Amino acid sequence: MILITGATGLTGSAVVREFVRQGRPARVLVRNPAKIHALAASPGIEVVHADLLAPDTLPPALNGVATAVLISSADDRMVDAQCNLIDAALAAGVTRIVKVSGLGPDLDSPFRFGRYHAQVEQHLQASAVEWTLLRPSQFMQTYYREVPTMLADGTFAQPLGSTRLAPVDVEDVAKVAYATAVTGGHASKAYDMTGPQALTMTEICEVLSSVVGRRIRYVDIDPQEKRKRLIDAGIPSRFADDLADLFRLRRDGGPESQVNVEVFDQLGIRAASFTEFAWRSAAVFRGTSAPEQLWASGWQSAEVRP
Repeated sequence: MILITGATGLTGSAVVREFVRQGRPARVLVRNPAKIHALAASPGIEVVHADLLAPDTLPPALNGVATAVLISSADDRMVDAQCNLIDAALAAGVTRIVKVSGLGPDLDSPFRFGRYHAQVEQHLQASAVEWTLLRPSQFMQTYYREVPTMLADGTFAQPLGSTRLAPVDVEDVAKVAYATAVTGGHASKAYDMTGPQALTMTEICEVLSSVVGRRIRYVDIDPQEKRKRLIDAGIPSRFADDLADLFRLRRDGGPESQVNVEVFDQLGIRAASFTEFAWRSAAVFRGTSAPEQLWASGWQSAEVRP
């Protein structure tokens, strides 16, 4: 049995869809009882109600589990939640954990979720459980957040200058999570992964202009103005500060600017280009369909990534 946590978020729901697509049974952990019914209707999916922040609820969810795919929201208690699962998994006899982390985790990172992922990785590596780390770059799906402004005034505003980023499709991350969870040979491996192209924001806008059917213009916005816009859009100020830290890291260049598709090549997975993703998401970018999986996951689990 394989357990998937964070199954109702952006990444976790993509992993669940991949298990269903592959016809592979799995158990999913759900904290919100209201979301159990929808997942329970998925073929081969067993749903258990538990909470990573309530350790006493975890043993029944882990009963009989051999491998756990560890995902949770990026929030203030992410380290507690994920370390609770690691400790409970060890006690339950789980032999392997595949943790979905982020690119560039660092205990000294100025970006707190970079520090958080590094803390969880360190705890997992120090445990007696076999581990595999998946470290994706920025998700392509984060660009859904720019749709309201794009459609209102034709601008795409980011404080990124001429920085190149190589975002990855979350559906491709899910394929890697599936492959590493169901096959051997991935013990003590950390897999960095990006999409197949490193693009400037101007190049991103060229793709989006083609998809939307009108010109989308990149605006290199001041970081403080971006922070203000995020807060005006309802993002809590602390998370807006986190994003400001993240934008600074990205503007200076780093691992997200370098294409790394080695794990996709190793597993025989063809990673989608941003153009392919954008055309697949044409209805979202044109404003005729809501990106429900993104909104349902909470903004931070999709956008706040090292």
